[in-house]
Amino acid sequence: AQYRRRQGMQAMPNMKAFMALMLASTMVLAAEDQKPVNVFEEPLIVPKRYETTDPKSVLASFVDFEFGLATAPAHVEDQLEDAWVDFARKGKVAAWKNAPMPEERTRFWSEPEVDIKLAADTGVTVFRMGIDWARLVPDAEFAMTGTLVPTAWARYVEILKMVKDAGMKIMLTIFHHSLPIWLQKTGGWTNSTSVDYFGLFVEAVVRGLAEEPELVDALHSILPFNEPHVFALLTYCGGMWPGGNPNASSIEQLNCFSPWGGYGISMANMAKAHSRAYHALRNAHMCTPVGVAHHVPSYSALSVFDKPAQRVTESMTTFWFHDLIQHECDLIGINYYGREIIAGVGVAMIESEEYSDAGRSIYPDGLYRILRAFHARYAQPLIITENGLADATDILRPSYLIEHLLAIKAAMETGVPVKGYVFWTISDNWEWADGYCPQFGLAHVDRNDPKLKRTKRPSYDIFSHIVKTKAITAGVRADAWEKVASAASREATHPFCRADDGQSSRETPIDRTFSKRDWRFGKRPPLEHDKAARRAFKSVQDKWTDMSQTLETAWADASREVSQAWDAWANQGDKEEADGSSAAQMLSGFFDDVRNAFNAATDAGSDKTAEMRAELEKQFGEAESAMRNWQQSFEKSSNDFGSAVNRGPRRWASNLASAVWRVVSWPFTGWGGASESPKPEL
Repeated sequence: AQYRRRQGMQAMPNMKAFMALMLASTMVLAAEDQKPVNVFEEPLIVPKRYETTDPKSVLASFVDFEFGLATAPAHVEDQLEDAWVDFARKGKVAAWKNAPMPEERTRFWSEPEVDIKLAADTGVTVFRMGIDWARLVPDAEFAMTGTLVPTAWARYVEILKMVKDAGMKIMLTIFHHSLPIWLQKTGGWTNSTSVDYFGLFVEAVVRGLAEEPELVDALHSILPFNEPHVFALLTYCGGMWPGGNPNASSIEQLNCFSPWGGYGISMANMAKAHSRAYHALRNAHMCTPVGVAHHVPSYSALSVFDKPAQRVTESMTTFWFHDLIQHECDLIGINYYGREIIAGVGVAMIESEEYSDAGRSIYPDGLYRILRAFHARYAQPLIITENGLADATDILRPSYLIEHLLAIKAAMETGVPVKGYVFWTISDNWEWADGYCPQFGLAHVDRNDPKLKRTKRPSYDIFSHIVKTKAITAGVRADAWEKVASAASREATHPFCRADDGQSSRETPIDRTFSKRDWRFGKRPPLEHDKAARRAFKSVQDKWTDMSQTLETAWADASREVSQAWDAWANQGDKEEADGSSAAQMLSGFFDDVRNAFNAATDAGSDKTAEMRAELEKQFGEAESAMRNWQQSFEKSSNDFGSAVNRGPRRWASNLASAVWRVVSWPFTGWGGASESPKPEL
């Protein structure tokens, strides 16, 4: 919270942030079956040939490898009265009302041939597109018939045949972040009836496809879901997407992450719906591979104090959904855009980092590590279902494309079975709650032109060259990076759509200077403050462990009080938030002092390491006394609000203390925590 205030961001209330971490940590530890793969610290294995300077030297070749381009209905289809149009008309989408003809999107419904030709001309063999549930099933009564609107389905068949006739296989997405409004009103994916509605919808789609044998043969794969955890998080917990509650109270938002909250329930229902889709296809004797497109950022902690939040975020998003569906999935899709730097319960924006116009940190190394991690956890083939960059200047995009392909090739050479690469996207389009500010297209769309004229960017030709030659040369890589380095050296700027809070978007972009950091694959130096932190905290690990062991007992006592308290908490939430804020503020100064000492020592260089250790030990000594006082304060406040969680899941509440304190020691002692006590069970 203090970091966010210093950056001029809106600070989340201390009690809300503190309880969010406690609840999420407990849920993760209770549900985790195995130690997570350490995705973000594995050393890179960079092929030596990547260092060559001979322009004609081939750095990477892509034999028996598929290239594709991706899009989705809510991004591109006109004449679509979906939840996103309704959301935008209510003023909930940035950079939308100030864009010409916003409801037209890119006219893929009425003029699909424009983008289909642009895609085919690059030489790609895979075209990813979707079908809109609301367009095909207009209301709940119609949904129960198990049929599709005939005219709408006929039009989709026409579009699918256009893709096939253009020489491309179809990667078909069924649910891509657009839920029918009639289903939203019942709770959407938090209502178990959504599973049955989706099952009926998919079964109707399968019957429709079965009537078109030539289309069945043209299918590359079917993805029942795109980024399920993103939809659950931004809709039911954040209230930032259609169907969510943007005015939810702190208690309601925190409850979303509890074991009985909206996040877990919606994820479970989407997993069941995926299963229905998988079996619908197999029961129809369709052998088309079934997959899922996961959104997998590379997570990093701003500092060592943010490691627990990073680990919680990893565990709740990276593998959760695929663990549920892995036995009913033939293909793992990875949507990778960049890195998120976690700072407490928020996302930090670092001045020295390079960001896309949409505010995503560019980090090709992360894609290599994520591919390795998924391969280590699941014995299934992978495909990049989305990778792209919002870049109106088109200065960053060519190098971004090349460096991520080099990361993929490096992972493949270690044995990771990556089958293809699908780039996002063909033309600039509507980007969810960010509206039309971020421009992801290989082709620019002139929204002031009545025909929405497309203009190919230089990256279009570079992408096409790589696709057709199936190779990246040292010369192509050097030329692309020279444009980035030149822009940085002359302190040029690019549009930036992300707001100061690191989450929402701007109505109009501001200018951001290109970073001078070398972010190419395998070129980025390790973060020195991470190495310094490991050295420093090695000497105080025992002290931290002893402190967490002591406090674990105190928290266990306090949790028994909490276990009698949940139901009545909402009725006296103001008092608890005040008590909790007071307790949290007791330590806020301590953490700030330690962080400042840590940063100062790191900035001064390695010769200050001894002083940093001494200062940290001093701070921890002072903290021990403060935390004992906090323990007493918490016990008193827990007694004050103590008649509440009677009817809640008592076994979960009883594990609160040990789970939380295992997370406290998590960055230093690993999953076992301070006492290596048995894992809490849900």
